[in-house]
Amino acid sequence: MFASAASYVLIAAAALQPVLAGVYITSPVAGTPATGGQVLEVKWADDGKTPTVGSVGPCSVDIYTGSVNNQIKLQNLAASVDVSKTSSISATIDPSIGQDDSHYFVRFTSLSLKSESNPQYPYEAFSAMFTINSMTGKFDSATLAAIDAGNSTSSAASAAVSGAGSKTTAGLAASASAKSSASASASSKATSAALPLNEVLPAGMLLAAAGFVSYLVL
Repeated sequence: MFASAASYVLIAAAALQPVLAGVYITSPVAGTPATGGQVLEVKWADDGKTPTVGSVGPCSVDIYTGSVNNQIKLQNLAASVDVSKTSSISATIDPSIGQDDSHYFVRFTSLSLKSESNPQYPYEAFSAMFTINSMTGKFDSATLAAIDAGNSTSSAASAAVSGAGSKTTAGLAASASAKSSASASASSKATSAALPLNEVLPAGMLLAAAGFVSYLVL
């Protein structure tokens, strides 16, 4: 029952996320070394899905922190860059925008294309969360609360998946080998997803986790 409810929460949270098709951010990633006061290179590619980068067009590119439902803009890296005409930008990280932390991410916001699922909002794409060191600023209480909310969501999702797995292990003994492979595959896909929240928890990651929970319950 708990696992089923958890899967519904994950799916609902995923529905709040913008579609990630179109702009595929290849840098920064979770392991990118970034330093305040130094240049951050942001790279992307067309992932071959709709919308194309040509449709996405000019975007604002910014550094954010926070959680799925409370994304806090910290620094604009490019006010308007046409993602169909170039595939990278470089900008210096302002060290005063925050503190040393692993909850930074880059967000692309289209200046012309609307989200297909939520037309009242612009199209958006996200990088994975990454760490920035040598920062001189401090997060205020509201920013720290947004980060904590993201951590809580991530922990709850992990606990739901883990709990569901422990309850169903005995009943799946006859097909343990096959289901172990499927579980490992689902777990690997969820872990490697971008966005994201300690990643932003992008839609793809949330849906993968939700599908994993539902699979175990069934």
